[in-house]
Amino acid sequence: MAEEQQIIKAPTVPLASNALTTLSDMMEFIGMDPDDASIPRVVRNNLIRLINSASEYIETMTSRKFAITLYNEGHYGSGAQELCLGQYPIREVVTVEDTENEYAVPADSYSVDDTGNIGVIYRDKGWPVRGYASGLANDLKASRKYLKVTYRAGFVLPKDATEEVPSDLPYDLQYIVWQMVQQQWNLANNGANGLSAFTISDVSWTFDKELSTQVKDIINKYQRWA
Repeated sequence: MAEEQQIIKAPTVPLASNALTTLSDMMEFIGMDPDDASIPRVVRNNLIRLINSASEYIETMTSRKFAITLYNEGHYGSGAQELCLGQYPIREVVTVEDTENEYAVPADSYSVDDTGNIGVIYRDKGWPVRGYASGLANDLKASRKYLKVTYRAGFVLPKDATEEVPSDLPYDLQYIVWQMVQQQWNLANNGANGLSAFTISDVSWTFDKELSTQVKDIINKYQRWA
């Protein structure tokens, strides 16, 4: 009978692929026992919805994707030794292709050992600027994307972690999800939901109180400025 109750109480709303915490951790943070079968399924479902919404909001505000993902990006030559990619931390550079000359840039000519945590590929020879010549002097008029970078970047999220591969998501990111969800959960349960709203792109988040300075500071810390 207990086993049947546990199945009935199981949440039916899935964690999103970019969820920055787990349901169990979230429940413990707000003082619920994840193993308590008496907690209604609707409670678990609504907590998952809030987790998904908060995680999406954080990614939108930081212009980041935090789960490990494979990317294929086209880039201009930077004219410097650093080539800044769209996502970080870089876990692996699969290939860097010179699409203009149709060859792979040798992997031993660049490195992410010291700069991958900020999303930069370093190369002693640099990444030359190439562009379109114009005018009598053949001056460089516009840069040309000739680099195609295939790479993996991101963190092992808590929901994807195993004993062999534990999560390496910075703890403060998970903490602000807990803070945001707890705030909305408490307000909803107190009947004070829906006093104001913020919408950006396809992501909406309702605030009945301002986000704490701590939450804002952590979001700013992980924001992608480049």
